[in-house]
Amino acid sequence: MAADSLKRIGDKICQDYLGFNPTSNSTKPPHIANGLFRACIGETCDTRDVHEWVISDGRKDALPSEKIVADYACILEKGEQEKPSNIKQFRYFLGEIFNQDNTLYPQYDFSVMDISSHWMVKGRLNSEAHIGDFIFEILAKQLDGKRSPVISLLQEALSNDSDDLTKLIKPILTAPSDKEKRSIHGIQYPEDSEIRWDNCKERLRNGFDRLADNIIATGENRNSLLVMRRIINFALFSTFIYLTQGDAAAYGGSKPPILLDSGADLESIKKASEQSYTLAKKTVEDFFISSIDMILGEEIPSDTADECRRWIDSMVFSSVNREESIRRAVKNYFDSFVDEDRSPRLALSRALQIALYTFEYKNNSPSAFCRVLGVRCGLIGPRGNRASIKRYLINSFTLETITLGALSKEELEDGIELKELGEKLISAYNILIGADAETEYNLLAAYNIAQATPGDLRGDLSINSQAIANTYISLGMGKRYADGVTLIGWRL
Repeated sequence: MAADSLKRIGDKICQDYLGFNPTSNSTKPPHIANGLFRACIGETCDTRDVHEWVISDGRKDALPSEKIVADYACILEKGEQEKPSNIKQFRYFLGEIFNQDNTLYPQYDFSVMDISSHWMVKGRLNSEAHIGDFIFEILAKQLDGKRSPVISLLQEALSNDSDDLTKLIKPILTAPSDKEKRSIHGIQYPEDSEIRWDNCKERLRNGFDRLADNIIATGENRNSLLVMRRIINFALFSTFIYLTQGDAAAYGGSKPPILLDSGADLESIKKASEQSYTLAKKTVEDFFISSIDMILGEEIPSDTADECRRWIDSMVFSSVNREESIRRAVKNYFDSFVDEDRSPRLALSRALQIALYTFEYKNNSPSAFCRVLGVRCGLIGPRGNRASIKRYLINSFTLETITLGALSKEELEDGIELKELGEKLISAYNILIGADAETEYNLLAAYNIAQATPGDLRGDLSINSQAIANTYISLGMGKRYADGVTLIGWRL
């Protein structure tokens, strides 16, 4: 049976054009870490034993602590005489450490823990959404004959199993067993010719490389847990950037500005930041429309309304119910768009994008995935479902990480002026902090954001930049001199 037409198009866009699946609210940092780490080290570990410990007594289908004592007596100080109450307390303690993102479930196959070393990396999970693979391709691409130093940095960090967290669970992981715990399959680097490359991925790769250089320059590489946290934070940010700026890179569409709100309670900044985030979600829709248009270009012989209607009539569906509802919807959308667009095929692309969002992604659309990525990497806030209106309310760790990916090692050591940093953030990621109020106001005006924002946006942009400078100073990444000049660098 032929593949369902709507699902086929959606899958092709995610797999071949975007490179990951932005369709699930369940994707969290440990999932992305698991996928990226697995690709970087080429091995997995069966963590079922630790899973049994961390799933506490009160959870459904959990192993009772009495059974834990019986099964793992060989690694317990008192053997079979160990008190189950002590085991229960230790299991709760492990859960607090290794399940901070609530990614552990009674079913082992759906679970992943916070990763402290290569012992915690397991096989593929659906919730990874192939984001780890997407990031690995960016890192594995050979530029000037070299892969990203992030790969070797992660390999070194993951090989360190003497940190306190890994030492807590290593006895459980290495407990005598009749099954093989580790599987080493080797690193599978993709061929450079197989990697879809564009200027957005180039910018992200440069950011990763600078981040790696600066992690080493600042001595953070001596802390393997911090290395992993820093890189995964930047991986989430990079995925957000590509999701929202991929349309500009691949099809020449708009590259929405990211106006960072310093949290200084400036109403005009709040409103403008909210609008820039809304615009970013709209560009995801544009990416899907452009990608559908590319696919239809291979399937529709000529760009006419009649050919497009014939294509709609030839659509294949997996069930009668889907056929009735989807075909009718696509026809109605197409008829409403065809008179507006010069290209009937583009009108059909717009119709199919709405159908995809309505029928395939009705619970979690790719545009809504912006919130998943942004909130979980600390770029978007306020956190929590009650805060339905989001904006770029960045946290200090993410601000620090992005800055480490924007500055060269020399710039970080010597320091650069806040205005120069602002220019670099715009160039790399279209991030605005207010350091050059006039330029940034005009950039926001180009997207009709400034005009729709009440209050003194120009003046508030300058105030916003000073509040962000204060954050840098509190992090030890900034220094303000008597003449008002602020330098950004490392421990100035």
